[in-house]
Amino acid sequence: MNEVLVLHAALSGIASVQAVTRLLEALPYAYRLAIGRRDEDARLASLAGIALLLEAVRWTRGEPPDLRSLRAPAGGKPMLESGPPFSIAHSAARVAVAIGERGELGLDVEDLGSGGRTLREIECWTATEAALKAMGAGLRELRAVRLDDDLRGARFGATRLHLRPVTLADGCVACLASADPVSAVKVREIEWPV
Repeated sequence: MNEVLVLHAALSGIASVQAVTRLLEALPYAYRLAIGRRDEDARLASLAGIALLLEAVRWTRGEPPDLRSLRAPAGGKPMLESGPPFSIAHSAARVAVAIGERGELGLDVEDLGSGGRTLREIECWTATEAALKAMGAGLRELRAVRLDDDLRGARFGATRLHLRPVTLADGCVACLASADPVSAVKVREIEWPV
């Protein structure tokens, strides 16, 4: 059985949570530099995602991971050396993390009403981004993703991915992509501070 836990939280009010900004100091040097270069909103959203990751690992494994094991290979997706597989996503309003025990995961979150796009366009975009994240690929490989018409699956080259919409909160659309079929997705909203 392959269950995935998705924790999510509103980004409003996060700036007042000092524990999240202290996370920056605990990250490995290269990761800290990469996050430190981002604008303030993106930096806070990234750190909020890491805070949710710590909480999700604590919920599933009983203790948080050692942040020194967090890696972000150049051109690759972030990972914890000892697992579990995870994916962090954020929009302007919400941050989320998905973790499982096996198989690569990708999660994307988008706000409704952003950019004047239709709901179907936003659903297709979140599915595409989730598939890219599951494969550890960037936007430059966008054309390699082929979505099924019903948005329940995708192909990235020869790899078949499973897609699932994830209900987080009003005003946002989220999609989970996984290499292995997912039997259940447990969704929990978190209030700050974590």
